[in-house]
Amino acid sequence: MKTILVVDDERSVVTAWKRILQLAAYRVLTANNGREGLFVANAEKPDLIITDRSTSIMYGVEFCRHLKLGRTFARTPLILTSADPLDPADAALGDGFLHKPVSMQMLLASVRRSLNACP
Repeated sequence: MKTILVVDDERSVVTAWKRILQLAAYRVLTANNGREGLFVANAEKPDLIITDRSTSIMYGVEFCRHLKLGRTFARTPLILTSADPLDPADAALGDGFLHKPVSMQMLLASVRRSLNACP
């Protein structure tokens, strides 16, 4: 069973996405901000990370930079999400981008694509 970490400070998003992903047979971990996300990621080593670009305490972009700097998560797929358009400077940090609101079908398709793309 693949493990997915969802990092978002919007409780309703975390709750909905966790349920959708669990119903699709994924193990789902959650964090409310980038700092908490780093802790969970380092402790659990998820197969995929989905993070909002503008989480509180530590921005999602900063969170992604921390992950990609080390070897542990250099090859872990990251999907950035945001209600705002993707900043081209941030595009290289993630392996995918989801524009909120995200449909259940789009979420699952992006997760499958990202997990299938990793070695």
